[in-house]
Amino acid sequence: MSIAVSAIVRPSRGLRLAHAGLCCCVLASAAVCSGVVAPLLCLLAAVLGWMCGRPRAIARQLDISGIGQLRLALYQHSGTALQLQDGSTLWPRLLLLRLGDESGCVQTLVVLPDSVAPHEWRALALACRAAARGEINTPAV
Repeated sequence: MSIAVSAIVRPSRGLRLAHAGLCCCVLASAAVCSGVVAPLLCLLAAVLGWMCGRPRAIARQLDISGIGQLRLALYQHSGTALQLQDGSTLWPRLLLLRLGDESGCVQTLVVLPDSVAPHEWRALALACRAAARGEINTPAV
């Protein structure tokens, strides 16, 4: 069985909205903290969370070949060959892919249903599950 999928993964609007809401809640908690140090720490945590924790705003192209090799590229640029690493999360509505290359660098790609086109979601989820199990193009015993 040959599974070949190519999908453009865009930044998730839902994830960006949840991140902004969390940072706003931390910022608002500064108003109810007593003293001087606690509100300043809340302000600092909100600003650092906003600056450091933002999801990436670049579309990426994820290609899964028929033999289970993954390639992740910035949209319309060349990409590198990657392997799906242990610790990847493949839930029905969330794909948290840990992708590693030959040099040992690991990057994480968060794929939510609003990150890809609706008709690509199921194919991408099935191809990732098959690549994780190593069932792509393996001979039947």
